[in-house]
Amino acid sequence: MTKSTLALCVVILWPAMALAAPTEVSENQQAVVALAEAAAIHPPSTQTLRGVVDSIDERNDTIRIRLSPDRTEPFKVQDGLLFNAVRFGDPVAFSVQDISGFRTIVGLSKE
Repeated sequence: MTKSTLALCVVILWPAMALAAPTEVSENQQAVVALAEAAAIHPPSTQTLRGVVDSIDERNDTIRIRLSPDRTEPFKVQDGLLFNAVRFGDPVAFSVQDISGFRTIVGLSKE
């Protein structure tokens, strides 16, 4: 069971548990509270980078960006409309998050 499913179950079942349980805080309620806190969804960390567009690969949903003279990295694209916004050689500032194990561009602007 995923954390989000567990959190949803806790949110739905919590009022019924509160009505059915005595006013004392039981061990079961403490366990449910602990699970709800553990299942809280934390937004992924965002990293802001700058570079120059090196290549665009729409077929694989990636943009390769030159971060420094000796370092080029491919990044997945969250929104396919970004392919229309940039061209080879454009200087860009972009936000990256780890989504499903891939460094993914979630925001991009030309400089």
